[in-house]
Amino acid sequence: MRSRKEQQEEIKTKEGMQKGKRLNREMAIVTYLFMVLFLVMAGYIMWFAVHDAEQVLNHPGNKRQELMAKRVRRGSILSAEGKALAQTKTDKDGNEKRVYPYDGLFAHVAGRLSHGKTGIESTESYTMLTSGVNPLLGILNEIRGEKNPGNNVVTTLSLRLSQTAGSALGSQKGAVVAIDPETGKILAMVSKPTYDPNDLTDARWNQLTEDKGEDSALYNRATQGLYPPGSTFKLYTALEYMREEKAYHKFQYVCKGSIGSGNDRIKCYGGEIHGRVGLTEAFAESCNAAFCQIGSGLQVSDWKSLCESLYYNKKTPLQKLEQSTSRFAITDSTAKGDIMQASIGQGDTLVTPLQNALLVCAAVNNGTLMRPYLLDHTEDADGNVLETYEPVKDSQPVTEKEAKALKKLMRATVTEGTAHSLYSGTPYKAGGKTGSAEFQNGSTDSHAWFVGYAEKDGKKLVVSIVVEAAGTGSTYAVPIAKEIFNDYLG
Repeated sequence: MRSRKEQQEEIKTKEGMQKGKRLNREMAIVTYLFMVLFLVMAGYIMWFAVHDAEQVLNHPGNKRQELMAKRVRRGSILSAEGKALAQTKTDKDGNEKRVYPYDGLFAHVAGRLSHGKTGIESTESYTMLTSGVNPLLGILNEIRGEKNPGNNVVTTLSLRLSQTAGSALGSQKGAVVAIDPETGKILAMVSKPTYDPNDLTDARWNQLTEDKGEDSALYNRATQGLYPPGSTFKLYTALEYMREEKAYHKFQYVCKGSIGSGNDRIKCYGGEIHGRVGLTEAFAESCNAAFCQIGSGLQVSDWKSLCESLYYNKKTPLQKLEQSTSRFAITDSTAKGDIMQASIGQGDTLVTPLQNALLVCAAVNNGTLMRPYLLDHTEDADGNVLETYEPVKDSQPVTEKEAKALKKLMRATVTEGTAHSLYSGTPYKAGGKTGSAEFQNGSTDSHAWFVGYAEKDGKKLVVSIVVEAAGTGSTYAVPIAKEIFNDYLG
């Protein structure tokens, strides 16, 4: 039999072992907590590097850029052909000046440095204040008190096509967007009126911000302008009808020049009477009455889903510019008269010129929508490529069969409808949809629209054009498209 002393020692031993186990368990818990915290921090760092770093580094309020600007001469913004759209020049006294060789042509896309950075000047500021020169040469330059040359940003913008678009738009207010539908590259983006970022004295800046002429020259109409799409929206109405009605090719309607009565009465443009039309004729001749009839019978929720799949009610995936959100706001409780207005792109439906090109891009690219983008690559001062931006598939909003049907409708608009001037004497195959979008303030004026495409020998181009308060799309927007198509494919 064990003595009392042995029993006490045994109890102490057991208590010690239990205490040791508790300590080990507590240490394990602490260790696991630290491991979890470490993994969370590592995950955040990775997330920041992938998703947030560029935005933070290029933020105008980032003071690090000011320090970098003391050591690096800001790089250039280049066109797809390598022409400088924005560059830094240094005079004999060492004073730097940002120069925009094409005055206001690229003011809304390339942006400006003074009076608040905008456009690519803002979103790629950090990139252009980073130097890719040889590190040893960079150190020697700093020892000599010389700035290192910053990296250049090469855009997808074609100088030639942009100049053609700007010239074709002339002195009219509006916007032009031209996109390669197979890659998503934005080849031209022009907004007018514009301003000259070389001439931003305080007096000139005050004139621009006061905007007494109501020109909104600081405003990028291509991505920020919101317009009723008018008859260009019939692309969406037609597509939803084709989805819901398998025998859509049998559609027949007798147009008497208007539909509805009283305050809900909607006329065809100019009171034109189209007579008996099928879907193709109604689309090509832009028969409002026929499309109001179609729209009033659609499933609103499905129709809205279609629109949202092509960036209505949300911003487009273009990341480098400020943009407004297109709007398609009807619901199941919307009045029939308002639904008919929506079916022809009127009422509360609003669209940006960029977003209005997306359905055409998908249709021309066999149903695949490529993500629109503006930057092709970055390079150092010697032209060595540092980073390349590849085309990215955004979505498949329409099937190949639907894309073919939409192209057929758009082609009919050119061969026998409101865009017939694109048919005669042109060396390419074109299609599209015109629009004359009425103002919502009771004015009899209308915005002239054209969205469409042209292709030749496998080369394709999509355009979206709006001319403010001009009249019909066939008279004012289609000729602009023709000049752009001729330049690109002629």
